Amino acid sequence: MQLTLKIYEGKKVVKEYKAETIDFSFGVVEDVLDILDFDGMKKGDNKEIATMIVKASKQLKPFLKDLFDGVTDEEIRHTRIQNLIEVFRGLFHYATQEMNALTGDEKN
Repeated sequence: MQLTLKIYEGKKVVKEYKAETIDFSFGVVEDVLDILDFDGMKKGDNKEIATMIVKASKQLKPFLKDLFDGVTDEEIRHTRIQNLIEVFRGLFHYATQEMNALTGDEKN
């Protein structure tokens, strides 16, 4: 699975960072899951996810920098919340699939 972080200048995408989920360390996945509590959330509720991301933004910036080689704090300021939702939803989906595979529960 590939995740993409888009950097905007106004309404125009000026740069994209890409990351393959297979390259993520377990520690990164574990830390993001600890910060973003998807349990108990209505499935697919972008408003709740956006609120969670904004509240945890200071904690999430180092993870974004770890996931996307070369991205800077200033570039992260020029992302869109919808793109961040896609990134963290993708990361969460990947993490739950991997954990389910480890436990033998491959329903998701």
